[in-house]
Amino acid sequence: MIKCVALCYLCATFAIMRENIIQLALNQFHQRGIRSVSVDDICATLRISKKTFYQYFKKKEELIEEIILHVQQEFTGRCLRQQKDKNSIDILIMNIREIKRAMEKESFLFWHDLKKYYPALHSKYFDMQRDVVRTTFEQNIRKGMEEGFYRNDIDVEMLSYFHMVQMRYTFETMIEDQQRFPLKRVVDFFIDLMVHLIVNERGLKYLEENYYDKIKK
Repeated sequence: MIKCVALCYLCATFAIMRENIIQLALNQFHQRGIRSVSVDDICATLRISKKTFYQYFKKKEELIEEIILHVQQEFTGRCLRQQKDKNSIDILIMNIREIKRAMEKESFLFWHDLKKYYPALHSKYFDMQRDVVRTTFEQNIRKGMEEGFYRNDIDVEMLSYFHMVQMRYTFETMIEDQQRFPLKRVVDFFIDLMVHLIVNERGLKYLEENYYDKIKK
């Protein structure tokens, strides 16, 4: 019994320290960029040795990859929690707005350094993000068709792929030109575009009653 308690304590301590390293590194990467933050910097701030650090992560790249997974899982989990008791249109609009909020919090330095110095990890992140967007949207279309809000003649696979490509390229390209296209304007446009591709008359009526008078706020 004592051994089990001790083992649980060690596991909990290990998990806490691992989480502390991830959170600290994420904050420093966002503030200073990945390239400017060394393992020595992280260890000095946490007051741990490099030997201790390497018990949790074999190298800096492994820590960066874990941070990417952490960010993605946190985003996905937040979306799933907010979907409870909502219909397909509510979920679609909520997910696009959640992406907007995530982008507002993103650090240019972090993603710039990731793309420039760790291209394999950058590519892996975008592939993972692409799959999440496509799968989530496909599930949403099927849900909306079952609820009677979306057209029943939609090519689900093709539209899901289109949505994924739009989110990755067109959406991001427009966001890069912030002076010409403020983020809120891009999001409102994207919501308007996507819902009109998929809703039927009943869905359009729901939008008019619940969103179009509020979407510009």
